[in-house]
Amino acid sequence: MALNILFIGNSHTYYNYMPQMLWTLAASENPILKLSIDQCTGEGAGLEWHWKNATTRNAIAEKPWDYIVLQDRSGGPLEEPESFKKYAGLLDTEIRMQGARTLLFMTWANRSRPDTQKVLTHAYRMAARKLKAGLAPVGLAWEAVRRMDPKIELYHRDGRHASPTGSYLTACVFYSVICKKSPQGLPGSFNYKGKVRVDLEKGRASLLQKTTWNTVSNLHTLQGLS
Repeated sequence: MALNILFIGNSHTYYNYMPQMLWTLAASENPILKLSIDQCTGEGAGLEWHWKNATTRNAIAEKPWDYIVLQDRSGGPLEEPESFKKYAGLLDTEIRMQGARTLLFMTWANRSRPDTQKVLTHAYRMAARKLKAGLAPVGLAWEAVRRMDPKIELYHRDGRHASPTGSYLTACVFYSVICKKSPQGLPGSFNYKGKVRVDLEKGRASLLQKTTWNTVSNLHTLQGLS
C-alpha cells in the first residue's frame, strides 16, 4: 500500500513529531505500508487561517493526495462553531476538487475541562456526516484511555498539548483509520533525529493500541464509515 497524506493543523498535529510517528508505525509493518506524509501547520492556526493561507491552498493542489487531514484550533468548535463548519466545508470542497478525501482530526479536551469533549465529539461527528468525510476520533480514544487508567499521562505539562504518550495514541488512531487495521503488535517506541521520543512498556503500548482499535471500530460502526 502506498498513500499520500497531508496534515493541515497546528501544534496539536506537529507536537512530538506525531506525523513522523505515524510514518514509523506504518513502516514497521511487513510488508511495509508506504506512507508519504507532509504537513502545513502554524502556531495556533485554525481552519479559517489555513483557508486564507496561500501556502496551505498551494499544498492541497501540489500533488495527488489520498487523504488530507483537517485539524482546527482545539477551541474552534467550542468558541466559533459556525466558523468551524464553514471553513471545514470550504476546505473539503477544495480537497475533493483535487481528488483527495478529507479526514477530520477530532481533538481532545483540555485536561482542566474534560466535559468539553462531548461538544468536540458532536461537532466533529456532525461535520463528518455532513461532508461525508472520514473521521479520526482521537479525542474519544484519549477519553477512553483516561477513563481506563488515569495514571497514563497523555498531556504535556501545560494541560493542552500531548505528551509523547499522547502523541503515540494519536498516531495509533490515524494508523487505524488510514490503514483500516488494528495497531496491536506494532512497536511502542519511536526514535527520530537521533533521539528516543517515546518508549512505552509493552503492556502500556498494548493497552493504547487495543483502546485505539476499539474506539475506531465502534465509531465507524455507529456512523457507517468505511
